[in-house]
Amino acid sequence: MSTFASLRDSLDAFLTSHLEGLENEQRVEALAWYCQGLGFEVEAKTAFGLASVMDPGSVQGTRQRMQRALQRGRFSHETIFSRLQETVFESGQIQAYCIDDTGIAKKGELSVGVQRQYSGTLGKVGNCQVVVSLHGVSDSFGACLGLQLYLPESWSTDAERRRKANIPEETKFERKWEIALRLLCAARDNGGPTLPVLADAGYGDSREFRENPNRLGLKYVVGVSSQTTVWRPGTQVEIVNKAGRGRPRKRAEAIDGSEPVLVEVLANELLQAGKFKKIVWRMGTKGPLEAEFAALRVRSAERRTKKSPPSEEQWFIIEREKDGHFKYYFSSMSPRASLKSIVRLAKMRWHIERDYQNMKQELGFDRYEGRSWGGLHRHLAMVALMHAFIALHLEVFSPSEQVEDMDME
Repeated sequence: MSTFASLRDSLDAFLTSHLEGLENEQRVEALAWYCQGLGFEVEAKTAFGLASVMDPGSVQGTRQRMQRALQRGRFSHETIFSRLQETVFESGQIQAYCIDDTGIAKKGELSVGVQRQYSGTLGKVGNCQVVVSLHGVSDSFGACLGLQLYLPESWSTDAERRRKANIPEETKFERKWEIALRLLCAARDNGGPTLPVLADAGYGDSREFRENPNRLGLKYVVGVSSQTTVWRPGTQVEIVNKAGRGRPRKRAEAIDGSEPVLVEVLANELLQAGKFKKIVWRMGTKGPLEAEFAALRVRSAERRTKKSPPSEEQWFIIEREKDGHFKYYFSSMSPRASLKSIVRLAKMRWHIERDYQNMKQELGFDRYEGRSWGGLHRHLAMVALMHAFIALHLEVFSPSEQVEDMDME
């Protein structure tokens, strides 16, 4: 709390520039109180808990003002992120866009978008909400640039649940990677710089997802799973008609008759051939962060039974961890790019995990008690606003208030 007190003037100016004009003055004031309260060391990051800190003499009245500002607000959370993006872009501190999603464990079935679904946060299938987000990251900086709740199909087609949760009529079912790309496009339309896109295998496994950054003029470094198939380096591929029952099917085939291979097959061949080398991508708090890597130029072999041309040649990168396990990446970076530069980019993805941890543990990201679409998104936007303020003033905060450096994949 003392740190925020020392930054009172800066925080007031920051909140004013991002909240001014969204609502009437009373609601803007309530939103500012809510944001400030999220930054304080309050065990219960609920409207009541924040009101108890912000205005001990009128807890119930302040709580109600905060709740009304979030639940009945007429502004879109997208307006907050549009303003926040401009601030982060102007800071010049980001070196890549990072895409991921995080789960919020919930009880019951009334909170918007909740159902039993897989969450990487939980590490299993559980009753939760899933939020897709776009962040701007570097080795030492991270800020949320946009987010949206993933709305399962069971919710998107249930008129009664939609009505009760006040889900906008225009909100339809979208796959997570589609939400992520829409967030990315919005950031680019708002003046976002030309930077690489990072994501884990949950997004990288989709060729449809991977093809879109290129259309936006952006490169990517994304994880892929061990079941991904590729053509061996140098393989010439063409689309041929395959005879069979019914209409002939078009299929990608190698001119020399060879078949695609699993990436784990290539990884083991490279290991046996001694092609891995140690790379240090940055210094951590406990010493250098390093692993062994190998790289090839390949074409991916997904969707080869559909009318899709062979993919462009790209980097296939294998990481061999200290325990012997492999991780795999695709990258559209230039053929002239060094392996170390691509690895360094891939490893920047750790910062989105740190952002999630900070927003949940310190700022109440997963503590919202309301059930509506608008209320949840406005709450999350306020969390992102405070998180960005802290990130932009990180040098003021003591080491005890920062999360220890880590490498999370």
